Amino acid sequence: MNGLRFEASSDGKEIHAILIRLDEASLSIDYLRNQFQLTEFRNFYLHESALLKAIALYKGRQANASDDEGMPDPVDMIVAEKRQAILSSEISEDKMLCKLTIETAYGAENPKAEDLKSYLGKVGVVKGINENLLQALGKKLDNVPPGTVLSETVAEGTAPGQSRQAKLEPLVLPVQDRLMKPKLRDNGTVDMHDFGEIEMVEVGEPLMRRIPPVEGASGFNVMGETVPAPTPQDRKLNVGDGTEISAKDENLLVAARRGVPLKIDSGMLVSDAYCVGDVDLQTGNVDFDGTVVVKGSVREGMLVKATGKVLIRDYLESATVIAGDEVVVGKGILGRQRNDAEGESAFSVRIETPGPVFANYIQYARVVSSGKVTAAKHVMHSDITGLEILVTSPKKTEGKIIGGIIRPLQNLHCNTLGGPSYIPTLVDFSNRFSEQLVTLGSIGEELGERLNVVRGMKEALRSIEKQNTDKDTSEQVSKISNTIVHFENLIKELKERRQTLIAEVSAISESLEVLVEKALFPGVQFTFIQKSFPVKQERDGCRIKTKDDNLAFYTLN
Repeated sequence: MNGLRFEASSDGKEIHAILIRLDEASLSIDYLRNQFQLTEFRNFYLHESALLKAIALYKGRQANASDDEGMPDPVDMIVAEKRQAILSSEISEDKMLCKLTIETAYGAENPKAEDLKSYLGKVGVVKGINENLLQALGKKLDNVPPGTVLSETVAEGTAPGQSRQAKLEPLVLPVQDRLMKPKLRDNGTVDMHDFGEIEMVEVGEPLMRRIPPVEGASGFNVMGETVPAPTPQDRKLNVGDGTEISAKDENLLVAARRGVPLKIDSGMLVSDAYCVGDVDLQTGNVDFDGTVVVKGSVREGMLVKATGKVLIRDYLESATVIAGDEVVVGKGILGRQRNDAEGESAFSVRIETPGPVFANYIQYARVVSSGKVTAAKHVMHSDITGLEILVTSPKKTEGKIIGGIIRPLQNLHCNTLGGPSYIPTLVDFSNRFSEQLVTLGSIGEELGERLNVVRGMKEALRSIEKQNTDKDTSEQVSKISNTIVHFENLIKELKERRQTLIAEVSAISESLEVLVEKALFPGVQFTFIQKSFPVKQERDGCRIKTKDDNLAFYTLN
């Protein structure tokens, strides 16, 4: 007999090691492993622990065998087995990728490309399969050692096409943008004093084009499910006054009359605006039902009144503008301080509008706006009322507020507030509370009246109760008592209304804010509700709010 041999089981699934007449040098794991690798079973899964066990068992029998008995009984033990290839898959959370992992077989046939595809079908992967990769994998499996683990992304879905949102493309430059867009000089610098000509549009002239949305093509995932493209956002043309949709193109907004193009939300309007060079003694005052476009300046002493916008390319000089919408002054507002004898107002410029106001700078002017008031360079010695007041510039040397009264209804934002010479500058938020304060005053007066009535009735009641009571007196006492109860309930309601209003005023006060980017100087005084807070020391940029009935300064980061 041979000292060692390996035999397959009857079903071919297991390999037996038979140890007979092995010398001491052959009883090692390395020897048995090497001998196994020389057999036709070398691709089976070898249990080295079984080899060790066989060696130990053989040595034990050898030690127990007597010299008379000769060689020990042979050892027959299963040491290897056939194992099929192991397939597993991992599908991404969005089902757009499938990774296939294969552990090659031991002693068995590895799967072919068609077997791999069949497996993918069983786990639900039916689309985006890389057939060429499966073919390559099928060939590669037989050229790698048993138990080799291979992982490949074998299927990939197709993402949906990119959707395109609808866009509205202006085809002309609205007047508001034209006045805000300085002219570029030949040397590349910007001329802040030249904003170009204000052009009119003619009937039928294109104003704005709608570029319709485009929905991307649907995609699919590896499970064969459709993946729709995101629904693009649509935008409709807003047909403003003086415009219409072109009869030839439903996506084109055109002018329906000659006039000035003005931007509105998602569209334009064409104002049959009154256009003039300068407003001066030659033109006279302007009173127009619509928008007024001044291509030059409004000169001293003149009045411009419009139900729409007032757009001035150059200067507003010691004149009055009353508008129903925004007021834009391309260059600046130049007023002067008046003597008391010259008139009621201390300033020679007056602007009144419910809309926003824009100018590069404002000097000696009274501006009353219900919208935002913006001055890029400075506000000096003026009385400004606005929802928000913004005096900022990228240049820290600009954006100054010096002197006068600033009356924001919400917030104030500037680079510098006050000046090194401590010029008196008042920031007054009291207008924000005018309605509440009037109501509180009215409630206070009514409370005083009611309390006086109740005190009088209680005094009368005590006087009656001291007298001998008869039936008539008892009825009178009852009526007075009921009236007192009624008035006391009214007093309670008034006090509750007062407390609610006080809480409302306090909440509004805490929401108000002043943001100073660069410097705050003494001479500035803040008024919140009816209490004033003078600035006592110079500060760098800070945020200013009320807190606990006092003024709080927060350093900017």
